[in-house]
Amino acid sequence: MNTQKTLNRKRKLIVKVILGFIIGISFGFGITKMIKSDTRLTSSIKQSIQENCDCESVNKNISSIGLQFSKDGITNKTVSFVLKNCKYEVSAAEEAKKINEHLKATIPNYETIDIIELSF
Repeated sequence: MNTQKTLNRKRKLIVKVILGFIIGISFGFGITKMIKSDTRLTSSIKQSIQENCDCESVNKNISSIGLQFSKDGITNKTVSFVLKNCKYEVSAAEEAKKINEHLKATIPNYETIDIIELSF
C-alpha cells in the first residue's frame, strides 16, 4: 500500500515538473520575441528621428516594456529619447508635435507605444 502511494506521488511530481518546464520554455520564447520586437521598433523610431531632424545626436535613453504604474496612469510601453543640439525654427513643443505626426505616418506599430518622451 505504501509503495502504491509513493509511486503515485512520484508520477504526480514528474508530471508537474514536465508541465512547469513546458510552461517555462513557452514563457521564455514569448518574452524573447517581445523584446526583439520592441528593439526593432525603438531602432526604427531612432533612425527616423535622426533622418528627419537637424540634431547633432539622437540617443535612446530609456525603454521599458510591461505593465507599469505611475502618476500618469497604467502604461505598457514607454520610450525616451535625448536629442542633442537640435536646430528648429519653432518652439520645442511644436517640434515635438511635428516629430510625433511624422512617426505616426511612417513607423508601423507606433501606436503600440503608450508614452514617448523627447528631451531636447
